Amino acid sequence: MADARLWHCPTGARSFFLALLAALRLTAGQRSLHWVIRASSLEATLDFTEKVLGMTLLRHEENEAACPITCNGAFDTAWSKTMVGYGPEDRTFTLELTYNYGIERYLKGEGLQRFVLLLPDVGSALARATDRGYAVQALEDGEEGGLVTGPDSYVYELRDRDSQPGRVEQFASVVLRTSDVELLADWYVDVLGMTEDWTCGQGGAEGSSVCLHFADVLEPVSFVIEPTADRRAPRITEWEGRNAMALPEAQIRAISAQIAPQLVIHELRELREKLGTLVILIIRDPAGFEICLVSSETFDPSVRQLTDYVRPNWLQRKAAHHERLASQTSKPDWLARQSEEL
Repeated sequence: MADARLWHCPTGARSFFLALLAALRLTAGQRSLHWVIRASSLEATLDFTEKVLGMTLLRHEENEAACPITCNGAFDTAWSKTMVGYGPEDRTFTLELTYNYGIERYLKGEGLQRFVLLLPDVGSALARATDRGYAVQALEDGEEGGLVTGPDSYVYELRDRDSQPGRVEQFASVVLRTSDVELLADWYVDVLGMTEDWTCGQGGAEGSSVCLHFADVLEPVSFVIEPTADRRAPRITEWEGRNAMALPEAQIRAISAQIAPQLVIHELRELREKLGTLVILIIRDPAGFEICLVSSETFDPSVRQLTDYVRPNWLQRKAAHHERLASQTSKPDWLARQSEEL
């Protein structure tokens, strides 16, 4: 059971709350959606995800102002969001590529380890990565595939799709690292309703790491939690990005009402969309990984409508950025702090 300090309620009320969440989980709508990563060069990241990994650009948007719920991180700047993946957002896991204008590089964190992908021709993907100068390592278990370090130091574990015959979802898992695996696993089970598997055997001896996923998903994307070697808490930075999940609206409201205040990044919000009200809650787990919870009732139909496969207009992006730079008289405080950290 998760630490009582992570709940904003007395013990008796906490037991009732856990029972309520368990009842809410019986409804459909729990799904891992995407992971937000940072791109210091959108051109390079798109080339890598499309040409090396074989993903498809699903949609792109430009934003003149910083996101009010820090979708682009703690950066007060114009930014863009590009969704890429192997299928529609409403049915498969994707990546959200966040580009912040004026940010040339990000301080790499220690918590996010790698994305595990299943590819139909993994040998060709590794060759394309090598041809582009990316570092490629063999898999430790000797299976066909490899580890590729892509743009901005994100690592992708590429495996043969035939290792899981019949599976359509090509994202297999996202691997994270923390100092207390059991505490974090309990939190995901208690708060988000995920199912845990201690026999997945990844990241060390069986039982040292855990796989978490939503049970009612036909082809779930697992979150593999590994222990740090010295049980020291890993450094979590803006580079780690954010994990997005869809839950039923009632479950998000219940979480918002009872979760400990120190784990809330942005309180519950309601956005009026064309197809309904999208409920959003931004929190962090006990290890510091950010999570965006959105209501499944509105998210899926909304992204179906938004998907247009339109690519960035590179000339417009360049012109708009030069215009912004020309209007600035001095370096913003947030950019000066970023430079000092790096």
